[in-house]
Amino acid sequence: MRIVERFLNTRRMSWISLVLMMIAMPVWATSASGGNLLPADDSNLEQRTQFQALEKAIRTTPKDQLPSLDSQFETLQGYPLYPYLVKQRLFRQLNLEHRAEVEQFLSRYDGHPLTYTLRSSWLRYLAKYGYKSAFMSSYREDMGAEITCHYLAFQIEEATNPAYWLSKVDDIWLTGKSQPEACDPLFRKWQAAGMMTSDKVLARLEKAVTSGDARLLPYLKRRLPQEQQYLADLWQTVRTNPAIVLRESRFPLTHPQEEAAVLAFGLERLAWSQPDNAVKGYFLWQNRENPLFAADALRPIHRAIALSMAIDNHPDAREWLERADVPGAEEDVKRWHMAYLLRQQNWQSVLAVIESVGEANQEEEGYLYWRARSYEALGMKGMALPIYDQLASERHFYGFMAGAKLAKTPDLVSHPAPRSEVNVEAIAQMPSAQRAYEFLQLGRSISARREWRYLLSQLDSGLVKDAAILASEWGWYDQAIVGFARSGYLDDVERRFPLAFAPQFSRVGETYNVHPAFAMAIARRESAFMADAVSPAGASGLMQLMPGTARYLAKKQVSRKVLFEPEQNVELGVQYLRYLMDKLDNNPVLVSASYNAGWKRVMEWLPDQNMLPTDIWIENIPYRETRHYVKAVLAYRYIYEHQLGTRSNLFEQLANTLMPTSTVVTDAATLGGLQLAPQ
Repeated sequence: MRIVERFLNTRRMSWISLVLMMIAMPVWATSASGGNLLPADDSNLEQRTQFQALEKAIRTTPKDQLPSLDSQFETLQGYPLYPYLVKQRLFRQLNLEHRAEVEQFLSRYDGHPLTYTLRSSWLRYLAKYGYKSAFMSSYREDMGAEITCHYLAFQIEEATNPAYWLSKVDDIWLTGKSQPEACDPLFRKWQAAGMMTSDKVLARLEKAVTSGDARLLPYLKRRLPQEQQYLADLWQTVRTNPAIVLRESRFPLTHPQEEAAVLAFGLERLAWSQPDNAVKGYFLWQNRENPLFAADALRPIHRAIALSMAIDNHPDAREWLERADVPGAEEDVKRWHMAYLLRQQNWQSVLAVIESVGEANQEEEGYLYWRARSYEALGMKGMALPIYDQLASERHFYGFMAGAKLAKTPDLVSHPAPRSEVNVEAIAQMPSAQRAYEFLQLGRSISARREWRYLLSQLDSGLVKDAAILASEWGWYDQAIVGFARSGYLDDVERRFPLAFAPQFSRVGETYNVHPAFAMAIARRESAFMADAVSPAGASGLMQLMPGTARYLAKKQVSRKVLFEPEQNVELGVQYLRYLMDKLDNNPVLVSASYNAGWKRVMEWLPDQNMLPTDIWIENIPYRETRHYVKAVLAYRYIYEHQLGTRSNLFEQLANTLMPTSTVVTDAATLGGLQLAPQ
């Protein structure tokens, strides 16, 4: 391990020393115009090949022959990703004999993401064999439940008065998810000490039900006293069939407070699918001689019923919105109260709701816009125009809508962020930046982003903009976009809205008669041009295509690897846009909403009669994500049209049109099937 020891004993270089060395011996070259900041020569090309070869050798070489790799380690000692080789070698030799090397490595990179998996594996090894002293030396907080359980077990074992440490077990046990088996001995000791009370069991039972992990219920039921076990059954029944709250016979009120919690959960759950029945259940239990629900329990019930009715345009929605919209109500209650009144075009009441919002919130762009719209609708243009004028100077959906109201062209001129040569080059010299760059060249974007996030966490806030400039110059679009947003510098329009993958969008857009600005706006919102983006639902790539959609478009199975290829993803994504445009009469609002939520669902949101102004319909989109998505895509499309030289203003159309009814869209001429051939 002499190579590893030599590396670990190398003196750390201070930030100032690093910057001074960087100025004396620049490694990175920049074009005179501030172009891509790249290595002056690609001297790391050979080392990248050697790095990958040594990675494989470390994996495949027998442990007792690892010293034979020392010469290869020596060759790569100056390579930015060298620490990852050391880490990989330590993984292969994770035992007490190499404790010093492991602890030195963990100490040197303490807090850095590259140590997390090594520290976790090291601590598990030490816990397994009972090496308490070494475990305590290497332990850090926030290593997950399993490691924390081992830590508490060691503390309890050593403590003269273990009550303090036993009390710490509560936080681990009181969760709605199953915990690792490694925690079971600790939990048994905690239970034997009398720490598992019925109140704690009931609290965990409620968390398990509300988080959706019903597998815990039988385990928790067994830990309740016999006379309380029926409560576990009630929780399970209400979880699967919330309408059971309408049956008084199922709730004996033997334990009123505990049963009230079950009923409140059931009423909230029922409200989203059957608001009328939720109202019946609410009055059934609340109009008793002794009302069942405490004041703090009423608020979430009121909220669920009010929001469900507002979304459905229920005739009783206003009554419940007023019941829910009390001081301290959640923001979505206030927003849906306003949206419902907008749908009724009750402008005076809209103003009253906005007035009830706190002064700071009244300055948010949405509330400002609807205040101006209300003034305009009430004939108070003198009060509307200054607000429109204020908003029209801002680059977002409401600003562009306000500009259209005034026939005012928004300022879309890009004002490049000032580039500090010293700052950008200093960041480029930081080890995490160099490692991120190398990972990018190796096609390992996840590792690159991990290093970059760590780098950003170490920078002063004033340097985040410089890091964003560097990412932009590397062509790392997603991190440039995130960096500029984080820095607060929003006037560098060209870097925040880069013409990423423009040749692909232009070529495919021409093939399917889709303006590249529309497709780029979708990609900017979907992935921020992160080619390997994957959503929790499984959507992949630049334009976030679901596997089923991709299969339907391509008429064959499409792997995630293929969806990560920009050319393929853009081809399928633009093709899907064309399909939606044909199906939805080229309506940009409906197409944008459908790309996010699915066209069948969007059709359900259209009114059967009485067409609504476009901005009011958008404000009443039921899904919060889709509502924000549509506003963003429309704004991004306008920005990209300007970037690409198109001078039409989509928002002039949006500000002066009504959304169609579902009948109009259904009757519109469509292809019926999917458009697979070019227009």
